[in-house]
Amino acid sequence: MGGDHHTHLSEQHSSHRPAAQPWEPRTKLVSGIFFVFGVISVNDLRLLTGALLFAVLFALWAGLAVRQLIKKLLVLVPFLALMSLPLIFSTGIPPAPDRLILASLIVLKALTAMTFTLFVFTNQPIEEMLEAMEHLRVPAVITTTIYLAYRYGFLFVHEMQTTVRALKSRLFDARISRYSLGIYGELSGGLFIKSLNRSETVYRAMTARSFQGSIPIGAPRQVAAADWFKAAIPPLYIISLIIIEQVVL
Repeated sequence: MGGDHHTHLSEQHSSHRPAAQPWEPRTKLVSGIFFVFGVISVNDLRLLTGALLFAVLFALWAGLAVRQLIKKLLVLVPFLALMSLPLIFSTGIPPAPDRLILASLIVLKALTAMTFTLFVFTNQPIEEMLEAMEHLRVPAVITTTIYLAYRYGFLFVHEMQTTVRALKSRLFDARISRYSLGIYGELSGGLFIKSLNRSETVYRAMTARSFQGSIPIGAPRQVAAADWFKAAIPPLYIISLIIIEQVVL
């Protein structure tokens, strides 16, 4: 595509941006990655609890809404339960103390990492975070794939919702039976074929527009002193927890 036909990714989505940007996305992304990897290396329940509280308070301080955070974390709860309960009761009842500790460590690490990840990606447009990744020299093929998956994931969800409404309108009984399983199989196959057709259509459309494998991005925003200050807080906190665990405890 020629330059007249291109608009920067940041310009394309300017209507979706908040009026004021609280944090330069590159520093925010690096700070979040450092904090999450630091949390993984902590193995003390008390320190992990402190890290979770810090992640929640820091996310709220930086602008993430309480309702939004709770709603997102509740999605993780069933998966944590399915993972933790077999681990806890694998040795019988009552559960062994070491199993409880191990399950607690896993749950706390997952919740803390998820909280900070939500904070990094939720209160700023995904387009800005992908721009930041490219400015940090992440290969364009990765950021483009993430963006397209993010964009067309919504279409897939819409297809699922349309299918569910169609079933309900036909008084479909969602019991586990041979007939129901057959319907589920047909619907899954249909959705798979529709996804393949849509991907082929998108590929042809992008090829016809001379798509070269990367989405144009704007110039990186200048990093302010406030951005450096905010970006330094999570890494310094998690480093202090690691030092306490290794030296004091």
